[in-house]
Amino acid sequence: MKSSGNFFEERNSHREIENLFYELEFKPESSRPEILAQIGKKLPWHLPVFQVIDDLKDSFVRMNARQYLSALQVEMLNHHLSVLVSKGTTNHYEDLEKSVFLLSLLGDPYAKYSDFCGELDRIAYRLGELFEINKIILTEDVKVQLLSRVLHQEEGFNGNQMFYHNPDNSYITKVMSSKFGIPISLSVIYILVGLRLKLPIYGVNIPLHFMVYYESAQYSTYVDPFNGGILVDRDTCKKFLEANGYVEQPEYFSKASTISILRRMYNNLLMIYKKLGDKKLESILTNQLNILETRPEKLS
Repeated sequence: MKSSGNFFEERNSHREIENLFYELEFKPESSRPEILAQIGKKLPWHLPVFQVIDDLKDSFVRMNARQYLSALQVEMLNHHLSVLVSKGTTNHYEDLEKSVFLLSLLGDPYAKYSDFCGELDRIAYRLGELFEINKIILTEDVKVQLLSRVLHQEEGFNGNQMFYHNPDNSYITKVMSSKFGIPISLSVIYILVGLRLKLPIYGVNIPLHFMVYYESAQYSTYVDPFNGGILVDRDTCKKFLEANGYVEQPEYFSKASTISILRRMYNNLLMIYKKLGDKKLESILTNQLNILETRPEKLS
């Protein structure tokens, strides 16, 4: 049951949002960007923006507000990214799920977080069942193999080799539906499922081919979600780097933060939309990447 404090906070927040939508309609057009930014800061990120709009009482305001759906999603993401950067480069993934979901709204504006989260929960529950069934032989090695088995063999997640540069491969909600992605988006799904079962798994920023690393006191291995979740050792990673003209660097194998994962996803999308000539999305992505590259002290 929610506390009365939360109830009043939510009711007041809803009233503030509704008042801002009124301002959006009746204040001068020059003030529109600022009002949109204010609404973006107050929108509950886990609820679809179109649902918030549909809950507005005034039918006139509600009808006109729908034209701002995309702009509000952008402003909501701008705000979230600023908050994320203000925390600094944290060594955890508490903000990763929210971040990649909100990024997906740029390419999948009607996605629902409840659906996305529910799918991750379902997959994690299935993996937990297998852990229980195999508890007698459940070494760390077996856990990793079961993770790959569930995500690759049962769920069908794999690399989209044929249409690698399709932007849908970078939007996590689209990847959850199609089961196809690029190395970093598939790796994020491995991480988010693993976190639900408290598995010691994190991303590694290997150039050209993002992967995940499983590290416990008893066992460690690299996992390549793009190629069916195969297990890879460090020597293989080194040979891959050498074959592509890279000299091994410690940062290639250190834990990738949420911010570094997002930067890489943004750079991938930016490259794609530049090639497609989509100036609108190129501008949005450039602005948000600039936010991610801003030092925390510059935001204060």
